[in-house]
Formats: sequence, C-alpha cells, structure tokens
Amino acid sequence: MKRFRFLLLLVGIGSAQGPERVIFSPADQSVVKGDLRVVASGQGELLLDGKAVETQSPVAGVQHASVKVSPGAHELTFDGGPAVKFHAGDGAPAGWKEFRVHPPGGAACETCHAIKNGAWAFTKASLVGVCFACHNREAFPKTHTHEPGIVPDCQMCHSPHGSTAAAHLKMPKETACKQCHN
Repeated sequence: MKRFRFLLLLVGIGSAQGPERVIFSPADQSVVKGDLRVVASGQGELLLDGKAVETQSPVAGVQHASVKVSPGAHELTFDGGPAVKFHAGDGAPAGWKEFRVHPPGGAACETCHAIKNGAWAFTKASLVGVCFACHNREAFPKTHTHEPGIVPDCQMCHSPHGSTAAAHLKMPKETACKQCHN
C-alpha cells in the first residue's frame, strides 16, 4: 500500500480534484529556449511574474498554455501555491540546465491523455502502454535491467512532461533503480 500511495503522489492522480497544485512544466531552476510550455494540475490561477497566465483547461483541474516570454529570469506560480523559477534565453545562473519538453515536436496533450467519464485519463489502459505508443518496447531492456512489464509506471523514474535531465530522469539512475532494487 505504501508503494501505491507513493505512486499516486508521484503521478499526481487526484491532485486535479484536491487542494494539491503541481507545476509539471517547466522544471524549477531550468532554462527555457523559445516559447514557454506550461503544464499544471490543480485549481487556482497561474501567475507568470505576478501576472495571470491565460490557460486552456481540457477538464477541471488541468491547465496548459504556450506563452512567449522575454529573455531573463522569471517565476511561474499558482497564486499562493508552488513556484517554479526559470530563465529564458542566454545568461542563466550557473548550474541551471535547459528544459527539454516531452513529448517532443509539439505533440498535443491528446497524444497521451483523453477525457474519460468527465476526468483526465490516459489514452491506454496503463501508462506503460501510453509510453510504448511512441517508445520502442524492444529497446527497453537494453537500458533497463528487466522487461517493461515489471515497472508499474514509467513516471516512477521519468518526467513525462519534460525535464533538464538525460532521459527525463527525475533522479540519478542509481537512485531510480533503488526504488525497487535494494
């Protein structure tokens, strides 16, 4: 049960209905090249440098937007909630890395998500199924030490909306593997 609760928190299931608010894109302390792609879950107004962001909401509690930002330092926040600091263009603080959007190529939300019974859901029965709609299932064991069916959810280790890390890992590979392997 503990692992299941961890998985729910990690994925953000229920956060669209509850008080938790999460900004999935961009990552905190990242560098954005081009337009800012905002992906967030939760109720409340998103603010960019203190000004309201006009978002689209395919279903209650899910927000996304594409915003042109000027070069320099910025802060994206839920009014009274979590904040993400990012830098647009050149001259970012030392150690900040470029945020790479996933899925690439401007794929629409509907590539992975759909509205089912009035709620935001995945297009396939499992998230692993969603990921393998684009990713190569046969290549999986070459970078992982097991078959894909063993992992209950790709989001345990990877950020599906993008990140600053290689392979969109949420943590170093050694730490990710230790979630299941002691």
